[in-house]
Amino acid sequence: MEHDKRTQLAQKREQLQIKLKAETYIERYITPVQEIFDYLCQQGAAYQIAGLLNIPTEYHPYIKQALARTPYDVYGFQPDHLQKPRLKQLIDTVFDRFPSTNELRYVPDLPEYANYNGIPSEDGTRDAIQQVIQALGLQDQSVYVYYLNYGLVLQLSLAALSDHEHEDLFNTWHGDVMVFPESLDWLIAFSLEEEWFGGRK
Repeated sequence: MEHDKRTQLAQKREQLQIKLKAETYIERYITPVQEIFDYLCQQGAAYQIAGLLNIPTEYHPYIKQALARTPYDVYGFQPDHLQKPRLKQLIDTVFDRFPSTNELRYVPDLPEYANYNGIPSEDGTRDAIQQVIQALGLQDQSVYVYYLNYGLVLQLSLAALSDHEHEDLFNTWHGDVMVFPESLDWLIAFSLEEEWFGGRK
């Protein structure tokens, strides 16, 4: 009987530790995405959530609870966004095709089109994505936008993304971002040093 009580206490302690770690994870990696979604919603930009990647399985129940509450429910989060093996496979293929040349941040071996590091813009809008689109001759198409820091993957049109290249979506705090199509023919990348790269492979 005493052994059963000790086992139950140990299990409760373990669950509490997981809950606390999950809450810390939410604060660090889920809460900051509100700025991204608030900007998109404010601008009326059409988007879909493709998934949330790399979240430890033991955190899933707590993440799902958080995403079911406001404001995350308004953004369009669903419980199955945490389990997207095909999306994870797609991202892994992007890393294989466009590996980073830097260990500390994502920097693919592609031409640099802009560097905004320490250069504020008057209204927060920028045009690096437009530069890459023109240079690569890209047509409007559905693209994935992967925020590496948060594991968040969005889907929206390349034209909409280009129209809304803004400091609220791409900045040092949000970190590295990949933009790519389903075909993986090309990549546009934003580094946490606010550099924009782009190219085909």
